[in-house]
Amino acid sequence: MALIAPVPCAVGQESGETRMDRYGIRPSEAQPPSAPASPGAGMFALPGQGGAAPQRLKYQYSWGGEAEFLYRRNDDANNRVRDNSTLVKPQLNGIFVWRPTDWMETTIEAVLERELAWQEEDSVRLPNGTLQRGPVRPWSLLLEQGFVAFRQPGGMVSAAFGRRNYEDDRHWLYDTSMDMASVALRQGRFRAEFSLGREVWHDAELLPKHHQQTDRIDTYMLYAEYRFANERIAAYQIIRDDRSPVANEGRPRLFGFRLQGAPSPALSYWAEVARLAGQDEVRHAFKGKAFDIGATYRFPRLPFAPNFTFAYAAATGDANPNDRENHEFRQTGLQSNEHRYGGIAMFNIYGEVLAPELSNLKVNSVGIGFRPVATASLDFIYHYYRLHEISDENRNWLLTGLMNQVPGRESRDVGKALDVVLGLRNMFGIRRLGVDLRMGWFQPGAAFLRNDGTRRNPNLQTPDHAVAVVAKFFF
Repeated sequence: MALIAPVPCAVGQESGETRMDRYGIRPSEAQPPSAPASPGAGMFALPGQGGAAPQRLKYQYSWGGEAEFLYRRNDDANNRVRDNSTLVKPQLNGIFVWRPTDWMETTIEAVLERELAWQEEDSVRLPNGTLQRGPVRPWSLLLEQGFVAFRQPGGMVSAAFGRRNYEDDRHWLYDTSMDMASVALRQGRFRAEFSLGREVWHDAELLPKHHQQTDRIDTYMLYAEYRFANERIAAYQIIRDDRSPVANEGRPRLFGFRLQGAPSPALSYWAEVARLAGQDEVRHAFKGKAFDIGATYRFPRLPFAPNFTFAYAAATGDANPNDRENHEFRQTGLQSNEHRYGGIAMFNIYGEVLAPELSNLKVNSVGIGFRPVATASLDFIYHYYRLHEISDENRNWLLTGLMNQVPGRESRDVGKALDVVLGLRNMFGIRRLGVDLRMGWFQPGAAFLRNDGTRRNPNLQTPDHAVAVVAKFFF
């Protein structure tokens, strides 16, 4: 039985996996990635969609868990600085859905977790001079979802209020829980939804000695899509209005189009085009642009069912920070950029080590994957990075090393990376037992050339490579 709550999960050849998938309340890996989504799946899965109305179940509940292992080495691209870390995060989560009537549904989801430092420096002096200390990591019992949804059976209009999971298919726009109110319209192949609220309006931490930090960024989202055959076209407008005293995010307005589809069982593709307007944190006008295009082709009849993916993404940067226009593109700040190509394990589409926001960056990606059985996949993804404009650091990536610190030797060559991703499901015949293993290796480019000497007596050093490993065990 599919969870029929209005969880936005926008267009694509396959919805991104969520905790609810692993609970068994939503379909998870039943379809191959090339299969088009069912009529009731996707962004507006509401009561009564997808053909004949299902028989109402008054309530459903389920629970599950995961343990996440994170290892990072050499984020500053300098082996002489000790900044390695190993973290373990166990988690238990549960969900309860209650449908007292045909037109009302309530959902509660809670997550109990704690991040434990297996290996971590007490403090690290970052290349920009900032002293970074290891944070305190208490237990957390977070209300991940708590909302009420209304829709008259057979009606076109629905509404929802409360904290909900928001995710689009490639997690390029959002992948987070938000305190929102929304109204949705569905008519035939057309769907549209308007939402407003904040990412954390109220503290949803249930443990008395721990608090969730609230924010003052008002968020307005309008998303509309139309489906034809196995293709989907969508348009969206997302406004983020930072009303805090420091207003670090400004008032960006993101407008974009996307097209995704699977014209044949072997081929799937995507295209994303976006423009950023509004104002930044110092009231300069945003004029940023970005696009992300790619395609995956599968050979299911060959041994190990290989698939090949070619992708290219680019976003503008700002060449002159002193004028009144900011040409730097920024994503919403709600994204995680996690998806899959032809396998079953999700990974960061722009690389595991950098895990960057698409901003002032060009990313060429080539992937080859294998799917020997329906419950196992192995992917190899190569990335090549270049800056759009010369800069010393980029927005919201996991590297701490500074770029272009040697005068006269500036470069746009960020570097190259190789990711290896293994996904296993239904291990030992247990339906909800699975493993995702994501390993990344990054070789910095000429932009990370450093001078360990002085200007008069330079000692130029090539950067050192960085490594990241993420392992997730689901049950």
